[in-house]
Amino acid sequence: MLTPMDIHNKEFKRGFRGYSEEDVDAFMDDVAGDYEKVYREYCELKERCDKLQDKLSQYEKMESTMNSTLMLAQQTAENVKVSARKEADLILQEASNKKKQMMDETTLSLQASQQELDKIKSQTRSFRAKCRAILTSQLRLLDDMVIDGEDTEVDDTTNETPNEETTEEAVKTEE
Repeated sequence: MLTPMDIHNKEFKRGFRGYSEEDVDAFMDDVAGDYEKVYREYCELKERCDKLQDKLSQYEKMESTMNSTLMLAQQTAENVKVSARKEADLILQEASNKKKQMMDETTLSLQASQQELDKIKSQTRSFRAKCRAILTSQLRLLDDMVIDGEDTEVDDTTNETPNEETTEEAVKTEE
């Protein structure tokens, strides 16, 4: 590319009856001046274009980095969701297992309590039956004694002899 200095320093050969040297020099000076302006503008525009190209390159790198970061953030969010779902499922499973275990323990405890209650009821029935048998046997003994005539005791406060009916009533009220 020609520089303004190349135009300014250009020398033409002189020929016989050539152009007027002054007119050519004046025209060359005008051309050199205009060319110098255009050349400066070109250099400034080229420099500006290089700066803009650098900025564009920088912005493209930033865009690439932001896209990578966005993709990473999306993957991380997806991983967090999956992890949270798994943890929630695990917590629900543990709660279900604990509930089942507690229900089983409660059922066993209830069965044990029911067996204990049945045992106590059985023992109570047995005790009552033994008491009833003892009392019945004692009543028979008393009846036998009264029949034989050996028992002639009189109650000092009421002057009555105890009879079988009052004794049976006392036994029934105890039941």
